[in-house]
Amino acid sequence: MKRKFLAFAAVFVLISGRSVFAESVFDGMTDEEKTQAAGVYLQEIIKYVNENYVGEPVDIETLVNGAVNGITQQLDSYSAYLPQKDYDDIKAAEKAEWFSPDFSCSFNEDGYPVIVAIEKGSKNYGQGIRKGDTIQKINGLSAYGIGQEEYESLVNVDKDGKVTMTIARGYSGLTYNLLLTQKKKASVTVRAISEFNTDKYTYSSKKIGYIKISSFSSDTANEFSKAIATLKQQGITSVILDLRGNTGGYVDEAIAVARLIVPMGKIITTKDKAGKTVEYTSNLQKPPFDYCAVLVDGMTASASEIVASALQDSKAAKIVGEQTFGKGVMQSVMEFEGLGVVKMTTLEYTSRSGKTINGVGITPDIGVDKILFLDENEPVTDDKVTAALKYIGFKVDKENTNERNIGRFQVEEGLPVTYKLDAKTVNAINLEIYSELLQSDRILTAGYMYLLGETE
Repeated sequence: MKRKFLAFAAVFVLISGRSVFAESVFDGMTDEEKTQAAGVYLQEIIKYVNENYVGEPVDIETLVNGAVNGITQQLDSYSAYLPQKDYDDIKAAEKAEWFSPDFSCSFNEDGYPVIVAIEKGSKNYGQGIRKGDTIQKINGLSAYGIGQEEYESLVNVDKDGKVTMTIARGYSGLTYNLLLTQKKKASVTVRAISEFNTDKYTYSSKKIGYIKISSFSSDTANEFSKAIATLKQQGITSVILDLRGNTGGYVDEAIAVARLIVPMGKIITTKDKAGKTVEYTSNLQKPPFDYCAVLVDGMTASASEIVASALQDSKAAKIVGEQTFGKGVMQSVMEFEGLGVVKMTTLEYTSRSGKTINGVGITPDIGVDKILFLDENEPVTDDKVTAALKYIGFKVDKENTNERNIGRFQVEEGLPVTYKLDAKTVNAINLEIYSELLQSDRILTAGYMYLLGETE
């Protein structure tokens, strides 16, 4: 063994000022011998660079980071090397904390936020604030008609921030300098379905709730459990679970979430390089809601697909939206203290029913086509043009062809009637699409309409 390593280290020779490495050095070696020999190879290169490179000095840690990064780049797109500082920044972001009031509100675009939950003994309860109080002003600004996102942007502050509120009970209102409670970044959000009302669409059912999981972080399952309890207390019988834009996170948290909503049986099965399989199951006797619609899009991936596929395969929910991303593999993290971490794909998984997710994704039960903006190069008969015309209100069939509808649109808009997608027509259609998109969430509406048909 030593002779092989010595021979390996000696293959570096200077010929006309160039370092040459014998290509056949690994021939005849076992995998273990190749691994050890590669270590010698990298060590010799780093030593050679450190002793002879005449350019801007490069420290050895930077060289090592570059070498390991080069190794992971030969793997799949999900594997990567993170230097220690980058990894520390990610971990710190997961633990990000802020300060905010310790009560919860409901929101109505035609009224003021109403405090719907506040615990006895909490800081703000001690200040005299009670369930049922309405919030009239936040930091001096009217709170009339604000939604949850705007509310959170006003009341979530750093440790030196301050929040004032004018809070009314009956006809009297008092202004409070609120005592704030330290909180962690939440990955689960509960919202009243009526918060999504627009001039065009109204979501008025009192039986349908809404939960969004933005990522699977270290406390997601606990947050999700509390979200379920909140909706059950409100008498909610059906739920919209929004996984759009959720690219994944911790697999163990996704499994824990699935066990709170997926009925008894398999969730997923994983398999490693050696072929060893592990089956993850749920023991849930009865799901917490009678009906569930899971909203997905092209960015719903990985851990999100674990939950969505288990709900679909168990018939516990309808999947609504677009084909999901299709990331059916998992990564493990190995930390090299002081240097960084290697994140590498080590497992693949199949769904409850045995379907492959990786590279395929989940096909929705209720599909909602993505509406794309048009350009002048679009063939008039293209499906994309058909979808756009339907979206802005035109009927498309054998009699009402795309060309005829384009002509009708041009007449309505006072444009030259060419029956073609010229620049002015394309701009006008895209403006109409944009206006419609501002007034509607098509995937949310499809999920809501499905649940409405089941519950009303």
